Formats: sequence, C-alpha cells, structure tokens
Amino acid sequence: MPDRDKIPYETSLSSLLLSVVRQAQEDGLISRDEGELINRIQIDARDFEAEIAIAMKDGKTNFIDIFQATKGKMIKNATEIAKRDGHITEDEEAIINRLIRELDK
Repeated sequence: MPDRDKIPYETSLSSLLLSVVRQAQEDGLISRDEGELINRIQIDARDFEAEIAIAMKDGKTNFIDIFQATKGKMIKNATEIAKRDGHITEDEEAIINRLIRELDK
C-alpha cells in the first residue's frame, strides 16, 4: 500500500466523491435529500482542499492533523444534513457509511 502522504489528495477526494455519488445512485434515483447530502460532502471536500493549499503555502506539512479534523467535520456535517428532516433514511445512512469507509482508507 502506498504511503498516504504521497497520494495526491485531489485524486483521493475525487475517488471519495465518485464513490459517494455511486452509492446514492445504487437504487437508480438520487432523492433531493441525498442530493443535499452529496452537496454538503462536496463543500466539505472543497474546504479541505483549501485548507491543504493554505498549509502548503505556509510551509506546513502536517496534513494528517488537517485530514483528521476535516474527516470528523465531514462526518458530523453529513449526519446533521441527513437528520435535518427528523430521521436518517437507509439510503442516507448508506451514503454516510460509504463516506466513512472512504475516509478510513
């Protein structure tokens, strides 16, 4: 397995987003709630990219701390979006579980 610090984060985020979208499409339909959940994950992924860019500009290389903070934020935000209507559907739960699996890779 390659060293995590040497995997371009853009590639990892693209794979993560693609995996989440595929999970949402598994039943042939992306509901409005699933779309909002995916949108939140995309926003958080862009925020992560921005944080990495700032860290690189400032000469900081401890990306693991940034990733761990962002990972927690992404999962928390996704969960909050999913339960905004009072319950988390099976499809939303599957998307969140896929997000967690992808972030753990």
